[in-house]
Amino acid sequence: MQITQHTFFPTRVITIQFPETDALNTQLCELLDHRPELDDKFNTEPDAMNLLRLASTVPAIAQLRTMFMTAASRWLEAEGIRGVTGMDLLLFTNRMAPGDSTTVHNHRADLVGIYYARTATNSQAPIQTTDGADYFDAGDGVLLLHDPRFNANLTAVCERDHVKVFPRPGLMLVFPAYLWHSVTPHRGNFHRVAWSMNFTLRWPAGPEEFQPLP
Repeated sequence: MQITQHTFFPTRVITIQFPETDALNTQLCELLDHRPELDDKFNTEPDAMNLLRLASTVPAIAQLRTMFMTAASRWLEAEGIRGVTGMDLLLFTNRMAPGDSTTVHNHRADLVGIYYARTATNSQAPIQTTDGADYFDAGDGVLLLHDPRFNANLTAVCERDHVKVFPRPGLMLVFPAYLWHSVTPHRGNFHRVAWSMNFTLRWPAGPEEFQPLP
C-alpha cells in the first residue's frame, strides 16, 4: 500500500494505491453491471441510497468500507485532527458511460473519499500539477481538483489553480468536501466505475449542546 500526501492550494489531499485489488475491483464492477439500479441518480443525488447497507451481504462492500476508513484516519492524522468520536458514512457510485462527464461540484460533508475500480489506462503519474500542463487537455475521465480560493486563477502569483488526477484501478483519494472537483469526459467504450464516500465527523457533545428550551 503506497500512501502519498499532498498539500495543494494549500489543501491536504491523500492518495493511497492499494495493491492486489483486481479481485475486489471485479466484484465491485460486476455488482453495478448486474444491478444497474444501484447507481440510479447517484450522479445528481448521492444520498438517494446508502450502498453501505449492502456491507453485511456483499464482502466487497465491507472491504471497501474498511479501506475508506483507513484512508480517512490517515488524512485526520496528517492534519493533526484529534477528538473525533465517530463518522457518519454515505457510500455511492459514479458509473460513467462513454461520453459522460461530471460538472464542477463539492459535497455536503466533511471529507470525501474516491476509489477507482475501472478506469482508462493511464501512463502518467497519478497526480499532475499545472506546471507545464494544459487545463483544456481533457484526457480521459481525469479528475480535476480546483483551487478553492476565490478568483485564484486570475492572479499572476498563482501558478497552480488546478490539479489533475489520472485515475487507475486501486487508487483512493481523500480530501476535504469543500474542495471543488470535476471529471472530464470518459472516452472509453466501457463504463468507468468509481466509488465515493462522504464522511461527516462526529465530535463530543459540549456542555450546552442539545439543552431543552426553558
